[in-house]
Amino acid sequence: KRVGGCGMQFLQQDCRATLREGLDELYRNAPDVAEVSQRKGKIFRDHDLTHVIFGYDTTLRGEMLLNPWILLGTTITREELKAYSADPDVKRLNQEGIDLMGGWLKAYSLFFVYYLPLYFVIWLKHIRQMSTKWPHSEVSDEMLDTPLDQLRREYGIQLYQ
Repeated sequence: KRVGGCGMQFLQQDCRATLREGLDELYRNAPDVAEVSQRKGKIFRDHDLTHVIFGYDTTLRGEMLLNPWILLGTTITREELKAYSADPDVKRLNQEGIDLMGGWLKAYSLFFVYYLPLYFVIWLKHIRQMSTKWPHSEVSDEMLDTPLDQLRREYGIQLYQ
């Protein structure tokens, strides 16, 4: 089950909650996501942290809009991407997303007509403006205990909303 972001603090640019508190908030609002991440471990937690730092919920739209940030605004490696993509739960969620969009043909059409141009705008106006890429799999305890607004200033992250 994917949860929309109504009222979640970490979705706001100037959120004063720490990264850890934002992750807790995400998990409180999406207990199924928390359960999968707890079961799967670090690679899933790293992904969930990108939802928090870049300000996206776990709806299909949130997942889709997070993609360019992960690919272009983090230090994720090709190996990490392959491992995450190969996970059976990720494959199942991707298939659910395709089904929600009305099947493969509609999903591809939506991707090319709507999301791809939007990815370019997000890259141009947001990701390209970052001062440093987000350290995808190297988030320290110190970073977890730092307020989101401070981290976003430090990395030059301006949320796309």
